[in-house]
Amino acid sequence: LMNLATGAWDQELCRLFGVPMDLLPPILPTAHDFGTIRDRGIPVTASVADQQAALFGHGCHAPGDVKITLGTGAFALAISGETPPTGHDDGVLATVATRVGTRTTYALDGGVYNANSATNWIRSIGLFADPRELNTFRGASAIERDIVFVPALSGLACPHWDRTAAGLWIGLGLDTQREDLVRSVLEGIALRCAQVIAVMHARVPLADSVSVDGPLTNSRYFREFLARALGRRIVVPSAPDLTGLGCAQLAFVGAGLSPVSALPPTDAPDHVVEPEEVLPAALHERFADAVERSRGWRNPP
Repeated sequence: LMNLATGAWDQELCRLFGVPMDLLPPILPTAHDFGTIRDRGIPVTASVADQQAALFGHGCHAPGDVKITLGTGAFALAISGETPPTGHDDGVLATVATRVGTRTTYALDGGVYNANSATNWIRSIGLFADPRELNTFRGASAIERDIVFVPALSGLACPHWDRTAAGLWIGLGLDTQREDLVRSVLEGIALRCAQVIAVMHARVPLADSVSVDGPLTNSRYFREFLARALGRRIVVPSAPDLTGLGCAQLAFVGAGLSPVSALPPTDAPDHVVEPEEVLPAALHERFADAVERSRGWRNPP
């Protein structure tokens, strides 16, 4: 209901959704004195959504800084600057990252519906039992052998926004092994992330490094393939909860204990992966073809 340009409740949006504007609370900065928790006297000095908190926790503050959180879905956010990123029809969403004092920082937001939910699904149907199996692949990647998985188990999010799409394996043959299917799922998640990052990069030039977190980053194979798919350095922070860290950092700022520029440094990352061999454009096109084949399978919701 908020107008990105003004930072205030939008009269037209409130009318469309039937929300009386006088029932809405004032919109305050992300880091701010919100009062205390009832009788406990505990100050509340930050209010922030999970992905924006994770973006801050990843240390993304400058235009082009980008992170991907790989939870149930994969959520990429990139700092775009201090001007609302409006007027585009490329499937990427615009959002406020933070407002600290009078400074509002905007971000691009792109999601993939199925990431860890896809690996949980193939585990539940017996394709693998132990997460350590996600590190044991040898030889050429699945997509290099024409085996592709499109993780559209809940449809396609950014930049397609198509709930009629369905999960798809293609390229299977009598020689396809269980390990090939598992491997193709990891690759499909990474390649969907690459589609989102590519659209974002066309809007705002992104940094050479992408900070990533979530259970899938425990897989060495996934980290390495993601670096190849993105053509960028992959950095896995050592902090176990980047959302919690970002919220705590903003609360630190909101309590007046430090400006953003002087926050305590974070620990060295757990993993840094360089893309030793970038995935060829032809394989991205191969995956895009499979994505198109997955669309229109379900009836519109």
